[in-house]
Amino acid sequence: MYNFCTLFDKNYFYKGLTMYNSLANNCSEEFNLWVLCMDDLTHDLLKKMNLSKVKLISLNEFENPELIEVKPERNVAEYSWTCASNFIWFLLQKNPEWDMAIYLDADLFFFNDPKVLISELGNKDMMITEHRYTKKYDQTYASGKYCVQFMIFKNNQNGLYVLDWWRKACLDWCFGYLDNGRLGDQKYLDDWMTRFKGVHELQHLGGGVAPWNVQQYDFFEKNNKVFGHIKGAKKDWPLVFYHFHGFFLMSPKKYLSAPGYDLSKNARINICDNYFRALQDSIKFVSGFSPDFNYGYKFIPIKERIFFRLGRFGCVRLAAKIFRIIINKIILWKKSLKHV
Repeated sequence: MYNFCTLFDKNYFYKGLTMYNSLANNCSEEFNLWVLCMDDLTHDLLKKMNLSKVKLISLNEFENPELIEVKPERNVAEYSWTCASNFIWFLLQKNPEWDMAIYLDADLFFFNDPKVLISELGNKDMMITEHRYTKKYDQTYASGKYCVQFMIFKNNQNGLYVLDWWRKACLDWCFGYLDNGRLGDQKYLDDWMTRFKGVHELQHLGGGVAPWNVQQYDFFEKNNKVFGHIKGAKKDWPLVFYHFHGFFLMSPKKYLSAPGYDLSKNARINICDNYFRALQDSIKFVSGFSPDFNYGYKFIPIKERIFFRLGRFGCVRLAAKIFRIIINKIILWKKSLKHV
């Protein structure tokens, strides 16, 4: 039995539900998905749905004095990052019989069985996943080498020791800006391979494909499953999960995928379009329980959409420069009018 865990609020509800459905469709092992509901609406709606493999934890059940103390000084994203490591800790403390806990970001989507990734852990105690940045998008300095997206902690002395270190670090400092080598909960992972023993860095390329590395691969569909390979290479591997960071639902019929990152037609058809259809199924499903539910959409002005499209052709810096020049000229022109 796998015990996956995640957290999300009403604005990520469609994505969290879609992630769960993708797990249910692909995971060959029995599992539960433990969801930390970051608001009452999320908890109440999931409770009404009564999904067979979903176990709910409310904020009231989860929050302790340490978390309540830091909550007021952090925004929604920062508090969610703070909660992630503490939620894994909460579950393992509450369930000493578990072998491990597997953390998932709510905006992941599984195209194949995650068992191949989990089995790679072997006799190690923790698993972390690299960003594997495409060179032009390398953000290692700011965002870190590793991504808090798919992590495993065994419920043993060493796994709990590292997890406790991480959660306490996040309680102490977890903000959305770079400070002294820290950024959110993520930069803390940079030196784990040397700081701690028993840490495994995921090797399977099908785990952790994302907007910042998808340019390195080609994808194809076979027997209703998606596979990929490094461009120019012949070795195929199953695409296990894709991280839909920066994926915007604009309406039930329109999406914008990862603005600012190059995305090939091949990736759009095999990955993004499949995800969007799954999101649309989730939207229909949710409407049967809450017809007025209307969260998770993002309005993006037309000028920003044009800017994003320019970025896909490698013109983002040029477009930004031109945009700044135009804005500055308008500002100067308006100032000159005041003095006429």
